[in-house]
Amino acid sequence: MLKIASSRSLNIAGILLFVFSVQFVITMFIAESLYPHYSIANNYISDLGVGSTGMLFDSSISFLGIAVIISSYFVYKGFDAKIFPVLIALTGLGALLVGVFNEHFGAIHGYVSFFTFILGPLTAIYAYRYETSPFKFVSVVLGIISYLAIALPVLYGNSLFGAGGWERLVVYPFLLWGVGYGAFLMGLSYRK
Repeated sequence: MLKIASSRSLNIAGILLFVFSVQFVITMFIAESLYPHYSIANNYISDLGVGSTGMLFDSSISFLGIAVIISSYFVYKGFDAKIFPVLIALTGLGALLVGVFNEHFGAIHGYVSFFTFILGPLTAIYAYRYETSPFKFVSVVLGIISYLAIALPVLYGNSLFGAGGWERLVVYPFLLWGVGYGAFLMGLSYRK
């Protein structure tokens, strides 16, 4: 049984996570359709952050990062938790930095992307402690899928799914977790 300190705080956290994760997914799809000759198999997601779709993509992922950081405060208040909100905030910081330091920043962009690739799945897995069945098992599976996908280029190179396909196997699971966890928190806030 989850110990809820503030259902109102969890509702706010859930709204932020759900709305801004969904807005990012939709914006990413729009940017993919607007970017000339974009290939989800061959182009990295962050390619959308430069060129004609740069402003759209970079602002969208930055808004997502800020919303995730803010939601971490409400998760802290809602569960009276210590470590979990820090993981959420660091994941949000990673997303924000991906938007601020787009591919024009070279290696810096690579570092902040990798930071996010590591923390996003870890946050989804650690969330197990702050979820109920069956969603807590879904969270762990999504985090594990992301981590397994990180290893794919080491084992098979980028030829299996292409660079863009590989990156989506890493990012989509923890992005979908953000949508699901936001919905979970909104529902949880009314169960108290």
